[in-house]
Amino acid sequence: RMLESRWRLLQDGPADGAWNMAVDEAIARAVGDGLAPATLRFYTWSAPTVSLGYLQKTPGGVDLAACREQGIAVVRRVTGGRAVLHAAEVTYSLAVPLEGAWRSLSVGESFALFCRGLIAGLALVGVAAEVGEGDTEPAGASKVGSREAGACFLLRGMPAILVGGRKLIGSAQRRWDRSLLQHGSLLLDFDSHLHQAIFPAWSRTDPTAGITCLRSLLGRLPTTGELMSALAAGWGDVFGRPCVTGDLGPEEQRTATALADARYRSAEWTFQR
Repeated sequence: RMLESRWRLLQDGPADGAWNMAVDEAIARAVGDGLAPATLRFYTWSAPTVSLGYLQKTPGGVDLAACREQGIAVVRRVTGGRAVLHAAEVTYSLAVPLEGAWRSLSVGESFALFCRGLIAGLALVGVAAEVGEGDTEPAGASKVGSREAGACFLLRGMPAILVGGRKLIGSAQRRWDRSLLQHGSLLLDFDSHLHQAIFPAWSRTDPTAGITCLRSLLGRLPTTGELMSALAAGWGDVFGRPCVTGDLGPEEQRTATALADARYRSAEWTFQR
């Protein structure tokens, strides 16, 4: 079996970007150190926030002046990928120990496996999704931009999760020696004007090209609790182990607090590249 023990499920309320990123990293550290089981976490954001990918050069295709004008915070993730505007979304994160069968998975294999879990959960709220295949050019963006430029949701290849060819979930991953962290955004709603304001490369002629959200797909928005429960149930079905609700441990709390203050609230960290 891929998994020998239960999944710990965390369902967190809204928090700021620095805390959300710090908790994800703290969980990954605890899982790698054997202090916590494999963990699936869902959370939201207390205010719209842009996260830059770990390797993106500042400004990463983001209009930082527009962020200041709009009161949008900017953080830097510990995972790769391109910039994401976190607004009307539910974010998932997962952390597994890189031992046994987990360690043998390639990046592509792990992305595909985790996408299966998310897709099973989406099916329970009536959304038929699939994994993007191969590398695709950004929708509505020129080929001139480098990997540092642009927005995550303009890319629809693996590991994107698509519905009818339109991107619903974007994800990013980071591997250390002993643990793997993956997290991503599930769009509940989509504000094209805000994306155009923040990302200069975003299409002005067809701003919703290649993007979808749960409100568009379902004609309504599930409650956050309903959505998290469905995603966790689908996840448990795919992995053959139920998700058991838990909490952050004391060591994870301490680590997250330290990381939020020393790293994720630090301009030196956020704008280092």
